[in-house]
Amino acid sequence: MNTRRIFMALCVALLCAGLAVSGCAFGKFGKANVTYSDVSVPSGLNGQSKANTLKMLGVPDSVAKAGSMEYWGYVNKGGFFVLLFGKTIQKDLVLEFRGDTVSSSYLVDKGSSMGIFAPQGAVAN
Repeated sequence: MNTRRIFMALCVALLCAGLAVSGCAFGKFGKANVTYSDVSVPSGLNGQSKANTLKMLGVPDSVAKAGSMEYWGYVNKGGFFVLLFGKTIQKDLVLEFRGDTVSSSYLVDKGSSMGIFAPQGAVAN
């Protein structure tokens, strides 16, 4: 009887360990290089034309125009989840266009989140 209890406890422990490992998820969404150890703008964007930028990054998530400047925004999210616990970061990539070429590119911090059932980018820094 004692051996059977040990066997059942071992089976339950293995099942729990298998479920814990299968619930892990790592994700990246967007065009910037967003990870917790390195956050950077893709290289070679400055000086590119709108057509080349569209080929490299695709259609922007938002477009705004102010005078002669045009701004393209790309949403970027990265993080991980282990079962119900997660940690994410969100930074938007913004491109400034003067005429038809990219004059500058930078990241805008949109926040991070950490915790159980924490949605991505829920808490601003």
